Amino acid sequence: MKLSIYSLSLFSLAALLPLISGSTSPANACAIVDATTKVAIHGSDTPANQQSNLNAGFGNNCLGGSAVGTTTQVGVGTTPPQQTSQSNYYVDGGKLNNTGLTSPNIKVTPQTHLNIKSPAYDPQFLKGVYPR
Repeated sequence: MKLSIYSLSLFSLAALLPLISGSTSPANACAIVDATTKVAIHGSDTPANQQSNLNAGFGNNCLGGSAVGTTTQVGVGTTPPQQTSQSNYYVDGGKLNNTGLTSPNIKVTPQTHLNIKSPAYDPQFLKGVYPR
């Protein structure tokens, strides 16, 4: 079977594609991830005060930077706890990014706040269980 010069040139270009695409650097997104978990187990009918405050910013020269933080708070007692967290993040490329390229900015902030009323911590319930 005879191959034309055109067919050979396509084959040689196809062989070079993995080398060409491997030599270019991908632009990764700048990312801030702040995962917060607050658990309040108490005996009160009043719910716990659970707040998560986040300040997040990205610079104009951001390329592939990231910041990740986690917060876990657990409060147990007869009265509802006060649970507050404050997180501050700033991601930028600074002087290290002299390419002129920037990347997309992604902010992910999953928050889990659990407020559980437990009879085990309710003083009124305990009076009925343990008579004096």
